[in-house]
Amino acid sequence: MARKQGIGSPFAAQRSARSRKLLVYETLFHLNQSVDHVIEVMHGMEKLPSANKESIRCAIVEVDEVRCNMNADFIERQADSERFDQGRFWKKRREFEKKFHDPDDVYVAVQRREEERKKQGLPPRLGVLPYLTEVELEESREAGRGCKKNASTAVGSSCDKKTNMQGHRS
Repeated sequence: MARKQGIGSPFAAQRSARSRKLLVYETLFHLNQSVDHVIEVMHGMEKLPSANKESIRCAIVEVDEVRCNMNADFIERQADSERFDQGRFWKKRREFEKKFHDPDDVYVAVQRREEERKKQGLPPRLGVLPYLTEVELEESREAGRGCKKNASTAVGSSCDKKTNMQGHRS
């Protein structure tokens, strides 16, 4: 009665080429497949004339209990391992993402979210200043410095009208 059913591996059974993870899950699968076969045989034994049906049903329950206990032990330990691996691979993925991430993408995301809020009729939560070139930025800084020097001598000078509070040209 050496009948084997279930899912067979389409790959050659070379231990060196298999991962530890695959071995654990495959072994657990084979355990459950074998227990199913044992229970199937026991159900067949119930039909024999000399069988004690109550005793066989009790044995089936015991075998299923052992199976559940083994599954739970393996799954609990494997879950811990999977959570550890998940964290490790998450860190590696984040490292890759950081290499290719543009830090200015956050501004694009904020701008998109503000547009969504505007379409929904909600007030803006943030204001995004327009992009300034380096030349424009330097000019606004210089204009701001000039105002600070003149501010001590002349209150309400023309610099106040040329630049706003951020030092950008109006």
